[in-house]
Amino acid sequence: AITDTIAWNVLPSPLFQRLFRQDLLVASMFRNFLLADRILRSLNCTPVSHPALPPTYQHPLWEAWDLAVETCLCQIMRDGFLKGGDNVKGSVST
Repeated sequence: AITDTIAWNVLPSPLFQRLFRQDLLVASMFRNFLLADRILRSLNCTPVSHPALPPTYQHPLWEAWDLAVETCLCQIMRDGFLKGGDNVKGSVST
């Protein structure tokens, strides 16, 4: 997962192992925190975690996540499952 790779790149190894490898529930919570941090910062909100984590919201790998989401949304719209217009903000013409 992209969130695990970002965490692995940014966190000290012992902290990564504790938060992302020892307990599945804790790992899921911190994966979701990294995603929430990415989304909420664009809305001028700053999420807080304990233990505090270094900033990850501008990590270059988020570009891969953005591309994957955009690709999925374009496919869903192309297949008619999601109605959208040509003026959807940030949409890519296909």
